[in-house]
Amino acid sequence: MGKIVPQERQVSVRGLAEREVDADLAVWKLTFSVGGNDLPLLRKEVLRQTEIVCEFLKDHNLDSEDFTVLSPQINDAALNMYVDSNRIKYNYIAKQSVLVRSSKVLAVKKTAADTLTLMGRGVSVSSEYDTFVSYEFTGLNDIKPEMIAEATKNARLAAEQFAHDSGSKVGKIKSATQGLFSIENAAVGLEEKKNVRVVTTVVYCLK
Repeated sequence: MGKIVPQERQVSVRGLAEREVDADLAVWKLTFSVGGNDLPLLRKEVLRQTEIVCEFLKDHNLDSEDFTVLSPQINDAALNMYVDSNRIKYNYIAKQSVLVRSSKVLAVKKTAADTLTLMGRGVSVSSEYDTFVSYEFTGLNDIKPEMIAEATKNARLAAEQFAHDSGSKVGKIKSATQGLFSIENAAVGLEEKKNVRVVTTVVYCLK
């Protein structure tokens, strides 16, 4: 006859770790449009305004390594069947973008907030959805070990509190699951600040 083994008591707890960090990379697609009816003249105007934009960026402490001039896109209005030819002002519309990708996060933010200066110089800056500054945090691997340790420590504290309330003692870890790391903006208007969060689930045996 085998003996009955008492069912092992256990508790499942979660440990949270949060940390606010500074974004370390800013990406901004600065786009402007130029209209014209003569392609050679349009080319000259695009080059002229591109030079204005590049000087504008350099005036805001962004070096040539911080941005790249992309290939322009030319739209021929005559080929668009949905456009009323009687209302066409320009036969050609050129869309030019300068891609800013820099670790100078605050400099990029200040530059993006000063685009009225470019408009004052005759540059029609676009405000489409893909032209806003994107702030990223790329140093997650550097803080992962510390945050996982902190989350596990907090889980242990929660288990010890539960054990104390139930007249038990915390035993060994039966299983542990690390949740996914999430990186979110700290607040609206503070996109250069990120909130990193991870939750660890740990199952402890109770004595």
